[in-house]
Amino acid sequence: MQNRLTHEFELFSFESFKTLLDHEVNRSRRYKSPLTLVHLAIETDPDRPEILHSAEMFAINILDVQLRDTDVSCRKGNEFLILMPATDEPGGRIVCERLASLFNAKHQTYDRVSFNMAVFVGMASSVGGAALTSSKLTQQASTALQHARDHKLTTAVIFSEIK
Repeated sequence: MQNRLTHEFELFSFESFKTLLDHEVNRSRRYKSPLTLVHLAIETDPDRPEILHSAEMFAINILDVQLRDTDVSCRKGNEFLILMPATDEPGGRIVCERLASLFNAKHQTYDRVSFNMAVFVGMASSVGGAALTSSKLTQQASTALQHARDHKLTTAVIFSEIK
Protein backbone atom coordinates (compact mmCIF):
# COMPACT_ATOMS: atom_id res chain seq x y z
CA MET A 1 0.00 0.00 0.00
CA GLN A 2 1.30 3.42 -0.80
CA ASN A 3 1.06 6.21 1.75
CA ARG A 4 -0.36 9.06 -0.31
CA LEU A 5 1.33 11.80 1.73
CA THR A 6 4.88 10.46 1.84
CA HIS A 7 4.74 8.08 -1.15
CA GLU A 8 6.39 5.34 0.89
CA PHE A 9 5.53 1.74 0.14
CA GLU A 10 4.18 -0.11 3.15
CA LEU A 11 3.96 -3.80 3.80
CA PHE A 12 1.20 -4.86 6.12
CA SER A 13 1.92 -6.96 9.18
CA PHE A 14 0.90 -10.59 8.76
CA GLU A 15 -1.96 -10.15 11.26
CA SER A 16 -3.32 -7.12 9.38
CA PHE A 17 -2.91 -8.99 6.11
CA LYS A 18 -4.99 -11.92 7.42
CA THR A 19 -7.75 -9.49 8.46
CA LEU A 20 -7.74 -7.85 5.02
CA LEU A 21 -7.66 -11.27 3.33
CA ASP A 22 -10.74 -12.35 5.30
CA HIS A 23 -12.50 -9.12 4.33
CA GLU A 24 -11.70 -9.53 0.63
CA VAL A 25 -12.69 -13.21 0.67
CA ASN A 26 -16.04 -12.30 2.21
CA ARG A 27 -16.56 -9.60 -0.41
CA SER A 28 -15.57 -12.02 -3.19
CA ARG A 29 -17.99 -14.63 -1.86
CA ARG A 30 -20.83 -12.13 -1.58
CA TYR A 31 -20.38 -10.43 -4.97
CA LYS A 32 -18.78 -13.35 -6.84
CA SER A 33 -15.82 -11.21 -7.84
CA PRO A 34 -12.41 -12.70 -8.70
CA LEU A 35 -9.61 -12.74 -6.16
CA THR A 36 -5.97 -13.75 -6.56
CA LEU A 37 -3.32 -14.53 -3.96
CA VAL A 38 0.37 -14.61 -4.88
CA HIS A 39 2.93 -16.24 -2.59
CA LEU A 40 6.57 -15.65 -3.42
CA ALA A 41 9.83 -16.66 -1.76
CA ILE A 42 13.31 -15.24 -2.15
CA GLU A 43 16.52 -17.23 -2.16
CA THR A 44 19.94 -15.62 -2.53
CA ASP A 45 23.43 -16.69 -3.43
CA PRO A 46 25.47 -16.30 -1.33
CA ASP A 47 23.08 -17.09 1.51
CA ARG A 48 24.22 -14.58 4.13
CA PRO A 49 22.00 -12.30 6.27
CA GLU A 50 23.27 -9.03 4.75
CA ILE A 51 22.73 -10.40 1.24
CA LEU A 52 19.22 -11.59 2.10
CA HIS A 53 18.43 -8.16 3.58
CA SER A 54 19.54 -6.42 0.38
CA ALA A 55 17.51 -8.88 -1.69
CA GLU A 56 14.42 -8.23 0.44
CA MET A 57 14.82 -4.46 0.05
CA PHE A 58 15.25 -4.99 -3.69
CA ALA A 59 12.05 -7.06 -3.72
CA ILE A 60 10.12 -4.44 -1.76
CA ASN A 61 11.17 -1.79 -4.28
CA ILE A 62 9.99 -3.94 -7.18
CA LEU A 63 6.66 -4.58 -5.46
CA ASP A 64 6.30 -0.84 -4.83
CA VAL A 65 6.65 -0.10 -8.54
CA GLN A 66 4.70 -3.07 -9.92
CA LEU A 67 1.67 -3.41 -7.63
CA ARG A 68 -1.53 -1.40 -7.71
CA ASP A 69 -2.66 0.71 -4.78
CA THR A 70 -5.53 -1.76 -4.25
CA ASP A 71 -3.19 -4.75 -3.90
CA VAL A 72 -2.38 -5.80 -0.34
CA SER A 73 1.06 -7.18 0.48
CA CYS A 74 2.93 -8.42 3.52
CA ARG A 75 6.26 -9.98 4.32
CA LYS A 76 6.53 -13.17 6.33
CA GLY A 77 10.21 -14.02 6.81
CA ASN A 78 11.78 -14.20 3.37
CA GLU A 79 8.39 -14.70 1.75
CA PHE A 80 5.82 -12.21 0.50
CA LEU A 81 2.07 -12.56 0.15
CA ILE A 82 0.21 -10.35 -2.30
CA LEU A 83 -3.58 -10.19 -2.36
CA MET A 84 -5.00 -8.84 -5.60
CA PRO A 85 -8.71 -7.99 -5.32
CA ALA A 86 -10.81 -8.04 -8.50
CA THR A 87 -8.05 -9.95 -10.32
CA ASP A 88 -8.85 -13.15 -12.20
CA GLU A 89 -6.41 -15.93 -13.05
CA PRO A 90 -5.26 -14.53 -16.43
CA GLY A 91 -4.64 -11.11 -14.84
CA GLY A 92 -2.79 -12.69 -11.93
CA ARG A 93 -0.68 -14.74 -14.32
CA ILE A 94 0.44 -11.59 -16.13
CA VAL A 95 1.47 -9.96 -12.84
CA CYS A 96 3.30 -13.12 -11.68
CA GLU A 97 5.18 -13.50 -14.95
CA ARG A 98 6.20 -9.84 -14.85
CA LEU A 99 7.41 -10.14 -11.24
CA ALA A 100 9.28 -13.38 -11.94
CA SER A 101 11.10 -11.85 -14.91
CA LEU A 102 12.13 -8.79 -12.87
CA PHE A 103 13.33 -10.80 -9.88
CA ASN A 104 15.09 -13.62 -11.66
CA ALA A 105 17.71 -11.65 -13.54
CA LYS A 106 21.19 -13.21 -13.40
CA HIS A 107 22.82 -10.64 -11.15
CA GLN A 108 21.27 -7.97 -8.90
CA THR A 109 22.71 -5.05 -6.95
CA TYR A 110 21.03 -3.13 -4.17
CA ASP A 111 22.72 -0.51 -2.02
CA ARG A 112 26.14 -1.49 -3.41
CA VAL A 113 25.64 -5.14 -2.44
CA SER A 114 25.76 -7.63 -5.32
CA PHE A 115 23.97 -10.96 -5.25
CA ASN A 116 22.25 -13.60 -7.31
CA MET A 117 18.61 -14.02 -6.48
CA ALA A 118 15.96 -16.57 -7.32
CA VAL A 119 12.30 -15.97 -6.64
CA PHE A 120 9.77 -18.76 -6.60
CA VAL A 121 6.19 -17.70 -7.30
CA GLY A 122 2.98 -19.55 -6.50
CA MET A 123 -0.47 -18.21 -7.33
CA ALA A 124 -4.05 -19.19 -6.60
CA SER A 125 -7.20 -17.54 -7.94
CA SER A 126 -10.88 -17.83 -7.35
CA VAL A 127 -13.88 -16.54 -9.24
CA GLY A 128 -15.61 -15.99 -5.92
CA GLY A 129 -18.72 -17.63 -4.58
CA ALA A 130 -19.65 -19.71 -1.55
CA ALA A 131 -16.83 -22.28 -1.85
CA LEU A 132 -14.09 -19.68 -1.31
CA THR A 133 -12.38 -19.45 2.09
CA SER A 134 -9.27 -17.60 3.25
CA SER A 135 -7.60 -20.81 4.35
CA LYS A 136 -8.34 -22.56 1.05
CA LEU A 137 -6.91 -19.71 -1.04
CA THR A 138 -3.85 -19.45 1.22
CA GLN A 139 -3.24 -23.20 1.10
CA GLN A 140 -3.54 -23.27 -2.69
CA ALA A 141 -1.06 -20.41 -3.13
CA SER A 142 1.34 -22.09 -0.68
CA THR A 143 1.03 -25.40 -2.53
CA ALA A 144 1.84 -23.65 -5.82
CA LEU A 145 4.86 -21.96 -4.21
CA GLN A 146 6.09 -25.26 -2.79
CA HIS A 147 5.72 -26.88 -6.22
CA ALA A 148 7.85 -24.08 -7.71
CA ARG A 149 10.51 -24.56 -5.02
CA ASP A 150 10.55 -28.35 -5.24
CA HIS A 151 11.02 -28.23 -9.00
CA LYS A 152 13.28 -25.13 -8.95
CA LEU A 153 10.90 -23.34 -11.32
CA THR A 154 11.63 -19.65 -11.70
CA THR A 155 8.43 -19.06 -13.62
CA ALA A 156 5.12 -18.62 -11.86
CA VAL A 157 3.26 -21.78 -10.83
CA ILE A 158 -0.53 -21.49 -10.99
CA PHE A 159 -2.35 -23.79 -8.56
CA SER A 160 -5.03 -24.78 -11.06
CA GLU A 161 -2.32 -26.08 -13.43
CA ILE A 162 -0.52 -28.37 -10.97
CA LYS A 163 -1.00 -32.00 -11.97
